[in-house]
Amino acid sequence: MYLGLADAIMADVERGALKSGDRLPTHRALADALGVTVGTVTRGYAEAARRGLVRGEVGRGTVVSLGRDDATPWWGSDVSQPERIDLGLVMGMYGLDPDLGAGLRELAGRGDVQELLRYQSSRGMARHREVGAAWLARFGLSVDSERVLITSGGQHALVVLFSVLFRPGDRIAAASLNYPGLMTAAALAGLKLVPLDCDGEGVLPEALAEACAREAVRGLYFMPGVHNPTTAGAGPERLARLADIARQRGLLVLEDAAYALTAEDPSLTLASLTPERTFFVASVSKSIAGGLRVAFVASPQEHVERLALGITGTTWLAAPLCVELACMWINDGTAGKVLARKRAEGAKRSDLAREVLAGQRFRSRRDGYFLWLELPEPWRGSDFERAALERGVVVVAGESFALGQTSAPMAVRVSLSAARSREELRRGLTILVELLGQQPRPGRAIV
Repeated sequence: MYLGLADAIMADVERGALKSGDRLPTHRALADALGVTVGTVTRGYAEAARRGLVRGEVGRGTVVSLGRDDATPWWGSDVSQPERIDLGLVMGMYGLDPDLGAGLRELAGRGDVQELLRYQSSRGMARHREVGAAWLARFGLSVDSERVLITSGGQHALVVLFSVLFRPGDRIAAASLNYPGLMTAAALAGLKLVPLDCDGEGVLPEALAEACAREAVRGLYFMPGVHNPTTAGAGPERLARLADIARQRGLLVLEDAAYALTAEDPSLTLASLTPERTFFVASVSKSIAGGLRVAFVASPQEHVERLALGITGTTWLAAPLCVELACMWINDGTAGKVLARKRAEGAKRSDLAREVLAGQRFRSRRDGYFLWLELPEPWRGSDFERAALERGVVVVAGESFALGQTSAPMAVRVSLSAARSREELRRGLTILVELLGQQPRPGRAIV
């Protein structure tokens, strides 16, 4: 019942019946009106606050509050300006995350909870790795728990894999437009990223083959499912061709499945085709909760011990308390329910975006958390990003995703998951459409 109350508040916010600053009934008054206990209303308001919909104010009680929380996007958005609409960071829709308070209370009642504060194996506790193997089955992989390692999120997994499997100066092939965290991890390990041409299915097999013939490529970074930022998705034939080249060239494959579970029917993976050379990273950030910082990594058996040393040398181990929460939610079905809710909300937001952006050029997936918006001439990505920010909307320019000397596309990535509500998303997208119809401001004259 308390969740129903929070859902009703969210629905009224989305349709405009409740606006920032509106005062809600007192706990007692609403309890009497609904015929429920005061405790139910208290929990409902608390859940609405957790979703960023309301806050308590001295002298006013509970009021609607649609300002930003204190999470600062990595590109430096100024959270002191709550009127900004965040369409930049691709988050896992915070309002649909599991109930942390309930999870912690359940853990606190366990007799062995104190064990989670002790040092454990760098690979992860045995029972956690068994749950990780079960989670990897959602991606169509059958992995023995002895081949599973646990890292502090997907980004940490990349740092460990790059630093352990490769040497400074090694070349890693990847789609020419890619996740900025990939560039950071590669730079830390002293690796060179080799950009590959792509189409609507992602990396072109002939581009990978040409790169391997041209230079000593040792690895391939690949995102199954929905590719960040272009939303490309490889079909079975494309994956089979890439797997063949990886085998022929002896490439180590790093498969980052950050968005593979946003679809109800996860795509085929390279790990299922070439398990002997693929390192599969299954982070829970977009499917359960980003703040957990937990990822399960499936590795070929021969590399497990070396990767464990890599984890030891960076964080020693993923925090057992966070991993225990993730595993508990996977085992009791909470993770599956949260994932289903996020898929459903993502689909609704994707439909909304298609409606508002009708007539514009963009690439999207109904099961994606973001879209790739192509810009009309003479807009450039960086100019549009800056102009949008001046109008109070955060997006990320295509330049941020270009590997090496790849020509920056005239495009921006638009997140569908960071906005607090669908109504806020609609407002942000409407501003972008208005901006697309305008001309960029002239820059400085240089002589």
